[in-house]
Amino acid sequence: MKEKNLAAIDLGTNSFHMLIVRVRSDGTTEPISKEKESVRLGSGSSDYSLIQDEAMDRGISCLKRFKTLADSHKAEIRAIATSALREAQNSDIFIKKVRKETGIKIDIINGLEEARLIYLGILQGLPVYKKRIMMIDIGGGSTEILIGEKSDVLFSQSLKLGAVRLTERFFKKEVIEASDIQKCRFHIESMILPLVPEIQKYKPEIVIGSSGSVTSLGSMILAKRGEKRDRLNGFEFSYEELKKVRDDLNQAPTFKKRAKLSGLEEKRADIIVAGSIVLEELFRSFQIKNLTISDYALREGIVYDTIRKWRRYEKTGFHTPDNIRSKAIQSVANLYPAGKDHAKHVVHLALKLFDILTPLHGLGDEERELLEAASSLHQVGLAISHSAYHKHSYYIIRNSEQMVGFSNTEIEIIAQVARYHRKSMPKSKHEEFKILSGEDQLLVKKLAAMLKLADAMDRSLKKNIEDLKCEIWDKDINMILKPKKRSDPHLEIYALDENRDLFEDVFKRNLKIKLLS
Repeated sequence: MKEKNLAAIDLGTNSFHMLIVRVRSDGTTEPISKEKESVRLGSGSSDYSLIQDEAMDRGISCLKRFKTLADSHKAEIRAIATSALREAQNSDIFIKKVRKETGIKIDIINGLEEARLIYLGILQGLPVYKKRIMMIDIGGGSTEILIGEKSDVLFSQSLKLGAVRLTERFFKKEVIEASDIQKCRFHIESMILPLVPEIQKYKPEIVIGSSGSVTSLGSMILAKRGEKRDRLNGFEFSYEELKKVRDDLNQAPTFKKRAKLSGLEEKRADIIVAGSIVLEELFRSFQIKNLTISDYALREGIVYDTIRKWRRYEKTGFHTPDNIRSKAIQSVANLYPAGKDHAKHVVHLALKLFDILTPLHGLGDEERELLEAASSLHQVGLAISHSAYHKHSYYIIRNSEQMVGFSNTEIEIIAQVARYHRKSMPKSKHEEFKILSGEDQLLVKKLAAMLKLADAMDRSLKKNIEDLKCEIWDKDINMILKPKKRSDPHLEIYALDENRDLFEDVFKRNLKIKLLS
């Protein structure tokens, strides 16, 4: 498959989203642009029987802007519409107008297909492929509930319990009263309760939430904790934390008061009450203790599903959602393709060193995976500049939206290990390093020490060192190197001698280097 660009458009009841990605020949993607506009396509009609003229105008204006941007990137467009359009009697009028004025073809999908695509999106952003998950996606017009495991959808239900829909029905007054909340709660409960026996039968291992209401509530909980995060993907909160946010919302019965609540975007202050009640009732009815947020949802599912269709008849392989971490690393590594060969050899040497020294460092498979990621990406900063490229590598890894499947802490550790593979050792005066916990600081030192040596072992970029073994003694470690036949590894020996400092400091052993004759 040739490299090309794809624009995935999600026409939601509340907002329109567009994600533009570059799809490489190997099926990996690189995000180019993300756009979001609050259109309120379902506004003004609580039963969604008609799309109002004003809403149509807002939607078409938004899609014209999306089309201009997609065209500027020469991106093929796939547009998917959900609740508001599938229920409206005049949806065909809107679709025809959009096609005539923008050239965009809109596909309306049913609730089950919407849930499936959201599930595919979630599997791109969290390492939960092998777990049985319960997915909750609270949109503007509907709430999708799904039980999935690997690529199988075991149960799926679309409920007409969207944040915009419920707001239009129960919270039209300027001041929200307790009786309004109670009526809304009873309505939600009546629709959820019949699903309880079915959901309990599947015994999900983890509950994952996505889309605007869930992420807004997550931001509010994060603000109450006094924490800051660059992204919410993988953020987990408890039922108790959700109830405290619900209490805050009850204490803010007007739009103006809710707009001042920490962590809440003003444009969601009118519909957050409805969305929060839906989530609270789901927690209560299904006895959910904790929920993990996915930043990935329908648009990412559209991207994955489209690429899979493009490659359906090709003989080349295509990644499955169980290897999202590998795909993420590969995507970031593509920023500096010239370094892939060297990086692959450094990964081999670093992991060999890790395995040999297990009795010394006491780390496990999870830490080994972090070292593999950092080794793969340690020189990606060369895509920016050779000068201080290790710092550029840190920046790219830390801020890349492609590092999905890893938690914020894991991304920070990977980025710092890559940053410290050359030049100075980690120091308490370094801002990024000092904010880590003591345990994570030690982990960065251990992994960076091993990466530093592995990189040194390919200083000439000629793979002169094929293999190694180590002898661990009380005060010394003998590193015995196996050179490639007819090679001259003098640069590697020199580099190892120059980069032993961190290794000797963290492992409290003198490093002695020997060559197999």
